[in-house]
Amino acid sequence: MAQIDVADENLLKLRGIQKVILIEEGIESNLDETLARILEFYRRFVPYN
Repeated sequence: MAQIDVADENLLKLRGIQKVILIEEGIESNLDETLARILEFYRRFVPYN
């Protein structure tokens, strides 16, 4: 079985979302800002603490 490094996989996905933000909105964002936007969107639909 192949092993997947979850941290690396998540980092690649964050970078992909970062590219979408740049293309769609023309806004440069770092990975922290990208993750903050994802979590903010997630909180709208899923309450968690």
